[in-house]
Order: sequence, then C-alpha cells, then structure tokens
Amino acid sequence: MSRFEKFLAGWSFRSATPDYEPGDVIEVMVTGDADGTAVARIGDSTLRIDGAPADAVNTRVQVAVETWDETRHAGTGTYRETVGESAF
Repeated sequence: MSRFEKFLAGWSFRSATPDYEPGDVIEVMVTGDADGTAVARIGDSTLRIDGAPADAVNTRVQVAVETWDETRHAGTGTYRETVGESAF
C-alpha cells in the first residue's frame, strides 16, 4: 500500500442526494414550512415531516421515514421528537 493509499484509507464522499428506507429513523434540521407541513432539506433531497410542532422551523428533530422516492430524492416522515435548536 502506497503512502497516498494509506493517507486516503477510510475516506469516502458524501452524496448530495442520500437515500433512505421506510422505517429509518434520522435526525434532520427543519429548514422550512410548505402548506403547514414542516420540511427538511438534506443536501438536494427534501423530506416533508407530518406531525411536527408549529414552531419546528430551525430546530433539529428526530423523524421516522415513511416513504422515499429515490428518483425524485423526496419523501415523507413522521415527527418523533425535538432533539435540538439551531445554532443561529
């Protein structure tokens, strides 16, 4: 193994369009609201969050993924709990 290969060992690139499976539980930052439903943007993907509190924008929440469309990079999830606030 070369020095370069050793240096890069364990590195990977993060995708701007992650994929999820129904049933996955993830933490996301709620970035907006669309028609009364909280929305999280994860890279270039969007997740609509049902059941989120009205003041959920700019908070970090735990969400159970309900549906995910890999071609549109969009899905829906159900709010579980608020786990943090924005640093701003």
